[in-house]
Amino acid sequence: MSGTVIPEMGSVPALIRAGVSALHPSEQRVAQVFIDRPEWTIEAAAQDVADAAGTSRATVVRAAQRLGFTGYPQLRVLLARDLGLSATQPPLTDHSGAVGVVRAYVREVASAAHDLAALLDPEDVQRGVDLLRAARSILVLGNGLSAPVAMEAAMRLNAIGRNAEAPTDHVAQGVRARLLGPEDVCLVVSGSGSTRPTVQAARAARTAGAALIAMTAFTTSPLTEIATVSFVSALGAGSFRDEITRTSRLSQTIMVNALIRALIQADPEAAQMAQARMLDVIGEVFLQDPP
Repeated sequence: MSGTVIPEMGSVPALIRAGVSALHPSEQRVAQVFIDRPEWTIEAAAQDVADAAGTSRATVVRAAQRLGFTGYPQLRVLLARDLGLSATQPPLTDHSGAVGVVRAYVREVASAAHDLAALLDPEDVQRGVDLLRAARSILVLGNGLSAPVAMEAAMRLNAIGRNAEAPTDHVAQGVRARLLGPEDVCLVVSGSGSTRPTVQAARAARTAGAALIAMTAFTTSPLTEIATVSFVSALGAGSFRDEITRTSRLSQTIMVNALIRALIQADPEAAQMAQARMLDVIGEVFLQDPP
């Protein structure tokens, strides 16, 4: 199977079993973990699989690639697909109709947001705010469901006087990341922390010398491994399969707005001046042509 071809529904476990014999011994141990513990594999980080197989994280990645996948993230996403994503969704027991479902979801979000606030590390928050405040420019990265959060983050940063941009094209993201320097910051939004174009651009930013602030849902991921500061906020997504099927990045949106509030508090005069300029621009939109 080519790494660029998505295997047919239901074929991933069979493809892994069929490919074992062509692997090196250490890679075979990794593949055996995939075969023996598929449900666990879906939720496990690459390092967890490496520990279970008695080998290295690089071997896990290589084994996934030699089995025909682009890497371990793609393997576990497609394995989750084939093991049945619907099985992870709890049945609805509320019989009060749509309003019951909505109320239950709002309560779930409120509870998870409370946990999010309780788990914040004071040193990480302060360092993240300091990095954003001192940055010459801020590159915000986000793809797929995370793209709208990235665009909102750039808009809100600009509104308080921070020089920020959020390109949506993968190539533009990679190019812009390579142009960063030690005085810049790359803010990355990724639910899984494993999205390939996002991680590639993030690595380019780190190689260029920029600090990296990661917003994701998992403590162990390719993104958190290279981040200067990580803010992990699952907001109710208790598993990898939950995260990749959710249509919300509300947790990251909350973190963006919370950091913006902290930046305003750190330098209220600069934020006020920037906001006044923004209001001037908005006001011009409503000017009528003279009679």
